[in-house]
Amino acid sequence: MTRPLGVAALVLAVLVSAAHAEPVQITIAPPAEATTMDPGRSTQVLTVNYFVNLYDTLTRWDAALRLQPGLATSWRNLNDTTWELTLRPGVKFHDGSPLTAEDVKATLERNLLPGKTVVQAGFATIESIQAVTPTAVRIVTKKPDPLLLVRLAQMGAQILPARLTTDEGVKELARRPVGTGAYRFVEWVKDERLVMEANRDWWGWEGRPPAIDRVVWKPIPDDFPRIVALEKGEADIITNVPPDRLKALAEGQSTKIVSTAATRTVTFWINATQPPLSDTRVRQALHLALDVDGLVKSLYAGMGRPMSGGLADTDFGYNPALKPYPYDPATAKRLLAQAGRAGGIDVTLYAGSGTMVNDKFLLEAIADRWAKVGIRARVEMMEMGARQRMNNERTLPPNSLMLINPQSTLLDADGSLWRLFHPNGFGGKYWAGNQPGQRFHELMEQARYSLDPAKRKQLYAEATQIIHEEKPWLELFQEVVVYGVAKRLRFKVRPDYRLIVSEMTVGR
Repeated sequence: MTRPLGVAALVLAVLVSAAHAEPVQITIAPPAEATTMDPGRSTQVLTVNYFVNLYDTLTRWDAALRLQPGLATSWRNLNDTTWELTLRPGVKFHDGSPLTAEDVKATLERNLLPGKTVVQAGFATIESIQAVTPTAVRIVTKKPDPLLLVRLAQMGAQILPARLTTDEGVKELARRPVGTGAYRFVEWVKDERLVMEANRDWWGWEGRPPAIDRVVWKPIPDDFPRIVALEKGEADIITNVPPDRLKALAEGQSTKIVSTAATRTVTFWINATQPPLSDTRVRQALHLALDVDGLVKSLYAGMGRPMSGGLADTDFGYNPALKPYPYDPATAKRLLAQAGRAGGIDVTLYAGSGTMVNDKFLLEAIADRWAKVGIRARVEMMEMGARQRMNNERTLPPNSLMLINPQSTLLDADGSLWRLFHPNGFGGKYWAGNQPGQRFHELMEQARYSLDPAKRKQLYAEATQIIHEEKPWLELFQEVVVYGVAKRLRFKVRPDYRLIVSEMTVGR
């Protein structure tokens, strides 16, 4: 009579064991899918979130934005312009090949070559990279660089296998990534899903099993279906939460809202190479004709801080003395008249669908307000791939603007303002004031190579004043990070918009 009980107990034990062994999966639903798996070819936050899970960098930012060792465990200065870094032993790429100094050398050298990546401006201080031994890398800078260790954690610094840094190799990498990160690539079904699974050999687990075994990135372009997916338990994180749904999700039975101040700003490139936008007075009029505070309140539930001077307040070099332009349509009209444009001007506003919450509504609201002072704006929405090509290839037409929401890669003006407006940067060809021989160029280059923080701050103060007065781009506001999240999921929201799955846990 005891035999059936023993069998039942065994079956129950097997079922319990199987339940505990069931892989933990989460689904993240952004509004658009990735455009590439090559970390050298995109700095758009939607795509960067794939990179930070698949790849590692030599140094890295933790959740509190403190710089920590990554693939490099230690470093030392040999002199003012030479750093030697020791690589973490035993690290392997997802294809099983060992990480060596040659991989680091090949990755960083690719970032130094014009046209090979979109991140060259962020690595322009580097003169050369040497593989001293299989586990030691030497980096020589052109001049003393106070931010080198931070640069090694920035966008585009993800280390690739050397074989995939060639022109042919990066074509393969763009479709089937191979990194050393906490999660490895499984599949990418365009417009449907991108799947990753835990890399159990990842050094960062430090002997612990991963809390999440599998992550599915499921792009859902429209707001309503994305919200429904979260409420029905089909998604665990949604980005680009509409402001009018914040309260409902915060009070939901199985959902919550998490947020923090961001390192990202809402700005627009201005192609100011030809009249009328080449005239500073016209660019100032663009700002004076906008009630930015009103836009933030009406479209973003007040979650944003109007800005001027080019920097978020999280960046070293932020200048609190610079106040946003007031809403002053009368002065905007007067400036247009002084510029010989009393009859108004015609411009085009571009944006990639899914760049940020309410992106189309934002463009339409800007156009509506500008119309009141004679600025006639045509709105053009693009799919994200077309937007990335326009940004990467610097092909924004003259007298056009394009919505961007850049974030600092270094928490320093060098990683935001100069990364973007450097002559080799994304906005390098749209404004004459950033070219060699111009005061702005001189200030930013001096700050880039100065080891004196007080001097760097002084240089940045003058540089941001130039941005404030010249308005080479349309500056709106500093963002707030907002996610809709399943209550079962726990993680600390990062100001840099990184969704790093290894930092997350799931409750039972």
